Amino acid sequence: MASTAGGDQGEEPAGGEPWFVAVELPVRARAACPELGAGERLDAPGAAQLERARWRGLRTAVLTRDRGSYGEDVDWVADRWIECDTLHPESIVAAVGELDGPVAALTSAVDDFVGPAAVAARALGLRGPTPGSPALAHDEGVLRAALAAAGIALAPWVSVAADDPGLESAVGYPCVVAPVDAGRTRDVGLVADGRELRALAARHAARAAYGRGVRPRRRLLVEQYVEGPRYCADGVVAAGEPVILAWSDQLMSLPPDFTEMALTATRQPPAGSATAFVEAVLAAAGYDFGPFHLEFVLGPTGPLLTALHPRPAGAGAQQCVDLVSGVDTADLAVALLLGEAAPDACPAPAAASTRMCVMAHAAGRVRAVGGLREVASIPGLVVAEVFTDVGGETGAPTGEDLGHVVTVGCTPEQARRRAAYALDGIRVDVEELQTV
Repeated sequence: MASTAGGDQGEEPAGGEPWFVAVELPVRARAACPELGAGERLDAPGAAQLERARWRGLRTAVLTRDRGSYGEDVDWVADRWIECDTLHPESIVAAVGELDGPVAALTSAVDDFVGPAAVAARALGLRGPTPGSPALAHDEGVLRAALAAAGIALAPWVSVAADDPGLESAVGYPCVVAPVDAGRTRDVGLVADGRELRALAARHAARAAYGRGVRPRRRLLVEQYVEGPRYCADGVVAAGEPVILAWSDQLMSLPPDFTEMALTATRQPPAGSATAFVEAVLAAAGYDFGPFHLEFVLGPTGPLLTALHPRPAGAGAQQCVDLVSGVDTADLAVALLLGEAAPDACPAPAAASTRMCVMAHAAGRVRAVGGLREVASIPGLVVAEVFTDVGGETGAPTGEDLGHVVTVGCTPEQARRRAAYALDGIRVDVEELQTV
């Protein structure tokens, strides 16, 4: 194992204080340079939790398979970085043994590592979700089988091998296709026919790794596409009881890509059955502690699960949750792990908060970026960032986020209008690459 010391931008906790340990960290895109960002600083949930732990005087450590993969500009995040095999609980427990003091909490905000972290936390006598539950299997097929066994309605689905050369959909077309183990972040598509299905499967089968030592299982979830609006529920499970902090409506990209382009968070459930649905899914999945991010479609017969993540929403989306709930969700997660009372909520949260993504409209090279200074003065703007700079290359249209904006408003419509206005003011000029 390799171990390195980090550093804090403020006063470092005194030696002998307990440790707060994160197993890997979510990595989020940031403004390519200070001039390409406006508004508040956004931290990914893992880094935000470490900061809240430091507020309490705890020392912080990150366990990672590859310290170098995070770059040098994140030294400030933790007091210690320890390299180990973060996919195996016994390796995590051994790495924690290197720390010179008691461990107060051990957790992960990354889909691939929530399960191993839960097993390690239980072995160390620390708080966390029950290990081995379907929610922590990091396999959409396993999760759906558990929900079906509990009597929860699902869209028709099958789990198939990605390397099947004659692959066809057993649930008809169009269908949503995603790896069972990628957290809906890679190789996801809304396919119209067998040709598109096999092309996506071939792309996934050719993927050697997800990173950080995680290798694809090379199985795909093929699920019948259900017409209807799409939503997220974000919250925590505390003392075995779910607390929903925010509801968000999602705007997805057009086929064949199927990525989130925008969301608007409020405190209002989208349907009378939504709360009971979320509670039933969490119970059937065996998820009994910590943050959750649950996605569903409101179909003709009611809510149907899209995805369940046993961790907070990503940066940007999580900021929207904080803004409308009045709750610092990173602080709440740390409080739960330490056995503290939930922190007080802000007395006057926003009525609505929108996040919209700057999407690539063509594959090419960035020629110019601008507009950030002008959009900074838009009322209700919380943050605006562009993640690429002049000379950077963009992928296929809607295939990647080039930036995002987050706004608040007195109504969902006002928050959306402000975000759309800000997005319209940001210029990312892309020169299309000529194919030979």
